Amino acid sequence: MANKKKDIKIMVGSTVYGFEDQLSQIIAQLQLLGYTVLNSHNGSIKVNPKLSNLENCLNAVEECDLFLGIIRPYYGTGNIGEKNITFEEIKKAIELKKPYWFLVHRDVTFGRLLLGKLRLKKEDALIEKEDDIYKELSIVVAKNNFFDERTIEIYNYVIENHIPVTLRNGNWAQEFYRLDEMMTYINTQFSDKGFVESILNEKQVNDGE
Repeated sequence: MANKKKDIKIMVGSTVYGFEDQLSQIIAQLQLLGYTVLNSHNGSIKVNPKLSNLENCLNAVEECDLFLGIIRPYYGTGNIGEKNITFEEIKKAIELKKPYWFLVHRDVTFGRLLLGKLRLKKEDALIEKEDDIYKELSIVVAKNNFFDERTIEIYNYVIENHIPVTLRNGNWAQEFYRLDEMMTYINTQFSDKGFVESILNEKQVNDGE
């Protein structure tokens, strides 16, 4: 009797606003590749009515086998106090050592580059206060709904910007601008089930399971 194939659950992070159509296509593609997708937007995570949205999303991170994070210029409205749901999901996935993959929008990487330039000079004068840096960046991006400089913090966390380059591990974040670029990355990573299962098996060995 043939062995039953493992149901692999992949969570797609909860970044939604202005991204619904593309997110739906990403979810559909992952389902076509044979994965069970957990995502708040399409209603495929378990919701305990007694818990907050943040707690329910973090429970989904614990449930999933794989995690796909998407870092976009919009920080999102899913905030609980000082915590952003998308960012907390990412931190939880990394903390639990879930096999994870990240996509980052080009505007975020550009914003980070711009922020770096502003760190060096402001009209040829050194910027000394972090608040001044963010104030200047906010002026440049006009504080609109299409970019939030706090997304740079998420990106820095994912690429392990706080760790020396030689010591970084698992810090790949694939830049994208269009949907087809995201799809290329997703298909490359997840179409080979043998590759994915080898990663999961390695994790089980490392976890002592």
